[in-house]
This record gives sequence, structure tokens and C-alpha cells, in this order.
Amino acid sequence: MGQFKDITIKNVIEELNQSYFLPDIQREYVWLNKANEKKIEQLFDSILRNYPIGSFLFWKLKKSDIETNRDVREVSDKLNFQLYKFIEKYDIRDTHNEKIDIEQVNSNDLSIVLDGQQRLTSLYIGLKGSRTLKKPKAWWDNPTAFEEKRLYINLRYQPTEENPDDNYQFEFLNPSNMPGVDENNFWFKVGDILCVESLLGYAREKGLSDKEMFILEKLRNAFCTQNLISYFEETEKNLDKVLKIFIRVNSGGTQLSYSDLLMSILTANFSSDIRDLMNKLVDNLAEKGFAVMGRDQILKTSLLLTGCNHIFQLKSFSKGTIHKVEDNWTEITDSIYDAIHLMQDFGYARQLSSGYIISVLAFYLFKKGIKYNQIQQEDREEMWKFVRNAQITSFFTTSLDTKLSYVSNVMRGANTFKEFNEKMYDNRYLRITPEDVEQMMALEYGNPAILPLLQLLYPNLDYKNSIFHIDHIYPKSKFVPKNEKLPVTSREKKNCLFNLQLLEGRENNIKRTKDPETWLEENYSAEEIVEYKLKNYIPGNLKLEWENILQFEEARNKMISTKLREVFK
Repeated sequence: MGQFKDITIKNVIEELNQSYFLPDIQREYVWLNKANEKKIEQLFDSILRNYPIGSFLFWKLKKSDIETNRDVREVSDKLNFQLYKFIEKYDIRDTHNEKIDIEQVNSNDLSIVLDGQQRLTSLYIGLKGSRTLKKPKAWWDNPTAFEEKRLYINLRYQPTEENPDDNYQFEFLNPSNMPGVDENNFWFKVGDILCVESLLGYAREKGLSDKEMFILEKLRNAFCTQNLISYFEETEKNLDKVLKIFIRVNSGGTQLSYSDLLMSILTANFSSDIRDLMNKLVDNLAEKGFAVMGRDQILKTSLLLTGCNHIFQLKSFSKGTIHKVEDNWTEITDSIYDAIHLMQDFGYARQLSSGYIISVLAFYLFKKGIKYNQIQQEDREEMWKFVRNAQITSFFTTSLDTKLSYVSNVMRGANTFKEFNEKMYDNRYLRITPEDVEQMMALEYGNPAILPLLQLLYPNLDYKNSIFHIDHIYPKSKFVPKNEKLPVTSREKKNCLFNLQLLEGRENNIKRTKDPETWLEENYSAEEIVEYKLKNYIPGNLKLEWENILQFEEARNKMISTKLREVFK
């Protein structure tokens, strides 16, 4: 039977990672993803102003209630899930929570935090820990680009209590490089309030005024004396009930993803640490340029590949499903990595609109038991066609689960990827007609369809061994009013398809903001310029001067449209 209780912030903070832990259903800490929003500083200001900071939800368990044998598959009355530590020293280079070995926990009475992780982690960082962020404009590979800071409050700044926008001065500062003491500055490390024995003695030693002493007393009262943590404590050892409470509590804030709950169940039943494996996989794919393949996409892909119901429903996530995913985890990740390798060959790093395009390629490779180096040329070409058409049509933007079900059914009945594509086209999925071309001509830079359309215009480029950039033929920086040679009607057309081409990365870096005719004359002979223009759907005799941009737009639109109509006939 649950009940409401109150406790001081100090009492909770000192028990974090001792008896208070996080379950795997919790999302990771995000409050410092946008540090300029100063969410931690605002939380501390709210506490000092006696503003409500919301209630918390803790699940009271005994250490003996939790299963310690990770290999167990039989039904047990013990709760089988992984616990994680709160982040104390936040470092932008590694933001994942550390898992714990339950057998190493000294306390037998555990409090599992179901609601309040972001606030408690922020309090922990501010009172006991630090934050390490990258300095603005610094390079990630520079070790000096990262600075560790701790939370301080300026005792010599008195906000106007009646003005909610006039906050106490909480700032993260580097202890070795902070403002000196003067008439406007006396920076006190906030966490020291937990251990200062005599505020009066401290104030006398530092020569603090009554107003500064008043702020210190408010700090101690808020963090050490008053029971400001109001929490509901659930004591029933019933995972189903707790999950329902968790969903209900989280439904009012950021929408809880079912993958958070399903990941919890996976973690509970995998003999290895699936959350850690998943985090590493997601991070690796992001480094390769495929951040669109997040945890939801990988989890749904795993279900798709193993023939399970890919729709995120708690009731259908049985132990059989979980063990099927675990038994095939190596093959699943291998297929995803092979699909990513293909996508890199196709030139889609940091260009892909949906991770589920990767899922389809991985599905085929998994189904056929094919490795990357075993893919036949016909399959490779047909896969590229699928990627281009799925990207152009934004195939997975709507009705995701319905389309994945259809893809699954078609894929299971196809012997080759060509056969899969043909069946998809026969049912009007992914089919693009010549009549669709007119609408494509209005697409602009940044639209996911631009890259595949340009690839169709430049079919012979070697995307596997070279990096190609989407280049503005007329430099976009010169589409400005002060360019007197630019017609007014063309000022907003810098990103239109007619002004875009694929250019090898090295060439693009050389070209930069040079006018196109100038760049051509510097790098090509007169004969080569004509050939270059014709290859890029530009009349060979048209001078690419700003005065000719309207003629250029009309001619290139016509040539591109003609080519695309041929492709899609």
C-alpha cells in the first residue's frame, strides 16, 4: 500500500547511489542537453524562493526482492531488472548512466526512483558533483575544449523577491578560474551548505554582511532543514502495477515512449546488458552519420527481423519474443551494420530521412543470411533504387506500422530485392510517375528528396569511394539585395533544385563562393567548360553570369525535368 511522505533534500541526496537508484525504464538525463536554458540554475532558484518543485515517485523494495542471476529464464517471484546509478559528474563526452551490480549494494532497503530523475540528478550535480561541457567553437578532438565546473551562488547579489524574473545568481564556475571577492562578488560553492557546521562562524570568518548571512540561512533551511521533497512511496512488489503507475505519471509531461518500457523488459530478461549494448550501437551509428537510427528504430527493427509483432504493445512483448531477440542479437546487429555500410556506399551519411529505410535493407540481409561482401550487384542496384524512392516519397513519414507490416509481408514472399521492389511498385507503394516530376521541380535544398533526385541526374558518380556535396551552382551567399546583377524575382531561389548539383567534396571546397563562370574558367579549358555544362544539364553556350540567371533557371529546369521524366517513365 503506497503513501505520501516528506523528506529533506540533503537526506535524499546523500542516499543517491547508496540506496536510491534508477530502473532501466527511466530515460537518460537530458537537462544539460541545452545548457543555455539553465534548467539546473532555475531549479535551485525555485527552491530558494520556496516555489513548489513537484512531487516524486519512489518504489520501496528490499535488495532481496531483485533477481541477481542474469541468466535465469524461468518464472520467478523476484523482480528481474537492471538498476543504474545517478549521474554525479556530468560529462558531455559520456552521458550514459552506469549500471550497478545489485550484489555490491550495501543497503538492503532500496528506493527505486520512478518519477523525478531529472530533478534529483540536477540536485546531485549541483550539490555534490560537477558538469563538464565543451567550450563554444572548440573542436571535439581537443582535450582542452572541455571544462569542468561546479555550482556556485553569489551571496552579494540580492534579487528583488517580488520580481520572479530577477533570480538569485547561481552559476557553474571553474574553481580555478572564477571571479575574485569584491564588493559585487562573493561566490559560495552551493554543495558546501551540506557540511558547514556553523553558519555564524563561517560568516564571521569571511566577513559576511547580514544580507549575505540571510542567503546562507535560506540555503541551509531549503536544502538541509525543510522537508521539501514530497514523494509517493509505492511498496507493493508488483512490476505490472508499477509500470502502469509509471505510464500514468509520465503521460502529463514528455510522452513516454513504449520503447522505454520495452527496453526495461528486455533488460530484465537478457542475460547480457541490452541497454548498454543498445547505447553503444546507437552511438556508433550516430558517429557514422546515421543518428536517425535511434533506440526505437533498432528495437522495432529487431522485432521485424525476428518475425515478431513490431507494434509496440506491452501485452505482446512476451518472454518468447524477448529470448528470440536475444538469441538473434548478433545477427541483428550485423545486418544493421551491413545495411549502414551500404548506405555509406550510396552516399547517405547524414542525409537519410528515416531509420526504417535501413531496417528494410537489414531485413533482407538478415532473411537471406547475406553479409555485406556477399551482396550481388543486382541486389545492390535494387537496394539503391528502394532507398532513393523511399527517400523521395517520404515513405515512412505516415502510417509507419501499417507500412512496416506491408513491407514485412512483401519481403517474406520475395526471393530477390528486385522482386521485392516490383511488388512494392505494383501496389503503388514507392511508385513515382512522370507526372510527379513537375512537383519535384519546386523542391529546395534541405528536402530529403533532393539528394536522391540529384543522384538520378548524376548516375555515374562513385559514391562509394568519394564524398559528394550538394553544391549551389550560383553561390547562395550572393543572393542578397546588394548584388545589383541579381534580378529581384530570383533573390529567394538560391536553394531551388535548378541551382543545385553534386560536386566532389574537394572541388566544392575549392569553389566555395566563387561565381560559377569564374570558377570554370580558372579550372577548365574552353572545350572542357562546354562538356562540363552539358554534363550538369546546362546549355554549353550559356555564360553563367548573374545577368543570365533567369535564362539559366528556365533552361536547366527544362533539361532536369526531361531527364527525370525519362527515369520515371
